[in-house]
Amino acid sequence: MEEVDSILSWLAALPSETKSPAALEEPIRKPPSKRRRVEPLTPEASIMSHISQPGSPSKRSIEDYAHEDLTPKPLRNKRPKSLRSESSCSLPASQSQYHTSTKSGQSSPLRDLNTLEHDENGLKPRDLSTFHPQPPSLEALLERIDVFAYAEGILPLASQAMLEMLDAEEYWDMRWARLGPRSNKHYSPDRDALGCTPMPDAVRQIVSQAAECSENNHPEVNWNISVHSRVLDMAFEPSGSRPGLIGSMGSSTASIISEYHRSISRTKRVDFCIYIDPKKDPSYGEAESDLDVLSKILLCGVINHTDFFPLRNRPIALSIETKKPGDAWDKAKLQLGTWDAARWAFLRHLVETYKAHKARIRDQNPCPMQMDITKLPDFLPGIIIQGHDWNLVITTQQGGRTMLWQRVLMGSTQSTKG
Repeated sequence: MEEVDSILSWLAALPSETKSPAALEEPIRKPPSKRRRVEPLTPEASIMSHISQPGSPSKRSIEDYAHEDLTPKPLRNKRPKSLRSESSCSLPASQSQYHTSTKSGQSSPLRDLNTLEHDENGLKPRDLSTFHPQPPSLEALLERIDVFAYAEGILPLASQAMLEMLDAEEYWDMRWARLGPRSNKHYSPDRDALGCTPMPDAVRQIVSQAAECSENNHPEVNWNISVHSRVLDMAFEPSGSRPGLIGSMGSSTASIISEYHRSISRTKRVDFCIYIDPKKDPSYGEAESDLDVLSKILLCGVINHTDFFPLRNRPIALSIETKKPGDAWDKAKLQLGTWDAARWAFLRHLVETYKAHKARIRDQNPCPMQMDITKLPDFLPGIIIQGHDWNLVITTQQGGRTMLWQRVLMGSTQSTKG
């Protein structure tokens, strides 16, 4: 009781302005007949306008960032998006790609290919397995590729003894070449007629570089420098020799001459060109003079569909487009197909110009050009490289339209066998 009395005495001594604990309690209020809503169901207009402002980074959707271009564009007023708005995730693959490209302002290869199919001077991809009847020259080429695809006769017979003596542990990736009688199919006495065979260490280095590019997701330019250009050098400039009748060069900056680009698509380029240098042909002594005559009667003074200076007097034999592993095949088709369509336009112009020139000088020049350009080729070969894989494609003409026939796997840098 003494403790209670002391507490009461202390309370009694407090200033009169201080309220007692009982006074601090709020009076009990009668509950309202109807509960008031703490917040309205729909935010007020001022709140909604703040949320929908595009300038607020915290309120921008993931989709806004996904389609943001590197180059700034004028801001647009945006309305709040409906929860039922269409998403590219719900579309089929082809439609999704079109939907995305439309929103980002970039062109879709599939859309371009579809447009070109309806252009009388356009491009139409087809499957090579449906190409029938095939010209004899194409049949012979495909038969030759089939043989090499099974690694038959890819090594000279004279190298068999040397390869079988390689250290089994160090050259474990060359085991296929030293299995005794089981490896005999890989050797041929006629292999040397096709050109120099690269040494095992050079092949293994390319396979190693290709694995590096693949495993570490190198860009296309690194594949071109470290892998593809080395393969071409081994084929056309073995052991550091100088280019001969046939050579290769990078062509990623070579542009199509506008007069030969007759389709509605934008102009395209390719990564490499295999060319012929007629002046290196010992059986063709008149090459330089004939090339000089042709350059005077053709557009831009060059004998190709591009005015790329290193190719000005070297006819293109084959074009190569490269992509990283998994990169869009459709884009590669579009690039090589558009490039070859211009080549066909050039070849038609070449034949027509040559015939007119020949008729004009027939009675004036007793020593006409030795070359005979009177017909178009049956087809133009091309190569699309996708990472490790080297694929043959060909183009033909159907009226003014270019047909691109795809594809035959010719080889791979994924193994030493190719």
